[in-house]
Amino acid sequence: MSLSKDSAISSSLKFFNSILNRKKLISFVSVTALLVTITPLSSFAQTEKAEKEVAETTDIWLDTVTSGSEEVVDEVVALYAPNGILWGTVSEQVRDTPAEIRDYFEYFAMLPELSVSSYKGCVRMYDENLAINSGYYTFTYTKDGQTKEVPARYSFIYHKNSNNQWEIIEHHSSALPEAPATLKTVNAEQDTCEKGLLVER
Repeated sequence: MSLSKDSAISSSLKFFNSILNRKKLISFVSVTALLVTITPLSSFAQTEKAEKEVAETTDIWLDTVTSGSEEVVDEVVALYAPNGILWGTVSEQVRDTPAEIRDYFEYFAMLPELSVSSYKGCVRMYDENLAINSGYYTFTYTKDGQTKEVPARYSFIYHKNSNNQWEIIEHHSSALPEAPATLKTVNAEQDTCEKGLLVER
């Protein structure tokens, strides 16, 4: 009778230990799954935050270059890295020094009543410190009493500097060409922003 009772107690202990071990395993698996789930979400949140920062930096460039302020040239040049490169909309030459970039904006940023009438682009992150914003914008300005419009395409390449600020390391901007009649037009719906942040005004 005593042996039977001990055996029953032993079996019960084994049963409860089995349940406890199973619960520990389930808890471990649950915590592991949660950590695996949180990590991509955290990474996604960081990417989304960086995309918005780059988009805001482009907005600053657009607002600054069209501000018409007395300090506009200094303010625009300050948005470029010291080793930044500019292919300007109305320049036939690449400009790869702060002095040459300044020279360009002493002309471009001073165009009468310069403004951006439309803007659409896509911000994509390539790592935590490198991003590209590419798309279209249209500049307008006044010449001889008439409003001139310059539709253009652009690519801004941004790098985060040691001060944790995004700065332009390369900027290409060129007027939209007239496409030859024999060149097939792509579906406008394909002109999307996959794996990036769509920005527009």
